[in-house]
Amino acid sequence: MPGDPLVTQAECKLAGDRAQVQAARQFVADLLGGLWPDVDEAVLLTSELAANAVVHSTSGRPGGKFTVRATVRQRDHLRVEVEDEGGPWTETASDGEHGHGLMIVSTIASDWGRHGDPATGWTVWARIDWPSA
Repeated sequence: MPGDPLVTQAECKLAGDRAQVQAARQFVADLLGGLWPDVDEAVLLTSELAANAVVHSTSGRPGGKFTVRATVRQRDHLRVEVEDEGGPWTETASDGEHGHGLMIVSTIASDWGRHGDPATGWTVWARIDWPSA
């Protein structure tokens, strides 16, 4: 809800370069400080989503970009989403080095999904519910 003091939202646009995954992590860490009980978990989730955008989409090509958005609803949930510039979505088996990112996301997140298409871009989102007492 706009103007709701319990909701904090932010967005960061980054170059589609592997080095920018660190910037995505820092963006979320800075936003969540004091707002979220497990910042490390949220940063790991963000890292996986950002890395997927850079490695597996056209965002990783020269001049490519990706966007990270985070919304915190205090005492309810955190939603992180990464929007890329598209490309084919392929489900690949883990080869020992790659293929673990979305498995990590599904382990951390309460729910996750994607929408979009290869031509206009994909948005992959993940929600983490506020921890129970």
